[in-house]
Amino acid sequence: MPERVNSRPLPPVEIVDMRQELQHGNRSIFSRSLQAALQELRERKQQGILFIHRRGHSTFVSCRSCGYVLECPHCDVSLAYHHTEEKAPELLRCHYCNYARSHPKFCPDCSSPYLKFFGSGTQRVTQELARQFPELRLIRFDSDTTRNKGSHRTLLTQFANGEADLLVGTQMLTKGLDLPQVTLVGVVAADGLLNLSDYRASERAFQTLTQVAGRAGRGDDPGRVIVQTYTTEHAVIAAVRSHDYQSFSQAELEQRQALNYPPYGRLILLRLSSLDPIQVQNTAQIIATALSTEEEFEILGPAPASILRVANRYRWQILIKFAPDALPQLPDWEEVRSLCPSSVSLTIDVDPINIM
Repeated sequence: MPERVNSRPLPPVEIVDMRQELQHGNRSIFSRSLQAALQELRERKQQGILFIHRRGHSTFVSCRSCGYVLECPHCDVSLAYHHTEEKAPELLRCHYCNYARSHPKFCPDCSSPYLKFFGSGTQRVTQELARQFPELRLIRFDSDTTRNKGSHRTLLTQFANGEADLLVGTQMLTKGLDLPQVTLVGVVAADGLLNLSDYRASERAFQTLTQVAGRAGRGDDPGRVIVQTYTTEHAVIAAVRSHDYQSFSQAELEQRQALNYPPYGRLILLRLSSLDPIQVQNTAQIIATALSTEEEFEILGPAPASILRVANRYRWQILIKFAPDALPQLPDWEEVRSLCPSSVSLTIDVDPINIM
């Protein structure tokens, strides 16, 4: 849409360089500009939304003595810290397979007691808000607080009724919320959306940041958006600052065309997984070799998935690219499947939404 309903003005977007905040001695997860805006919320009896890319308390736990990071034993990802309640055991959880363990007192690698939580999820942000702004009434809105039936509607109704000053949440709150009293939107760490290993990463980042910015100023009072980032020079951040969809989409489409990605090309993603890391790698290589005899399409891979192991299954993938107006002689998928031993699972995803 080129403009808002009733021609209401889009909210101005302020980009805060968190590198400069650190240079000025601000070690808080909130910039000075966002702190001032949060202070004004209660005074003016207005509401705000705070967007955080991740749920949980901290995104990973690391030893400050040796650098060891606590990882899931079943997946190649770090464990995130989830705070349950005061004085309860500290719980570390995997966001992929749901493995959970208690937080150790000493480093499993060097026995050091200096284990530190890094990164900020919704739990950590709400705790920090309660400490710095005890007068603000908060509602946390993420998949941890909305698991029960009807909890989405209950929390949003409470917020719409003015029972809280600030709605703190993840991407669940970026779409479709029409709350006229919301005049402030803050993005705590925009960098979590950028530089992901998917050709749609910039598109999704721009979409998410633009959507969450659009929650501000939908009523009579003007809105304001504050985006905190360590990469102010990123093209997505520049486009979000000026609400410039046209320039962003043009640059993104030119890059897609040069690389033959959709909409200028079509994709078929072959995902292979197995409990045996050697067998799935060898199978992926055999299939890629068999497909490479065709000249009507381009083969990328085989390559390990961005997260190689999930729930003890090792994952490899092969990407097939071809022109959208061409009708290449695609492989016989039954023959492709026949190259897989019973221990290797193969899924064929046409026009994949996600290639990570």
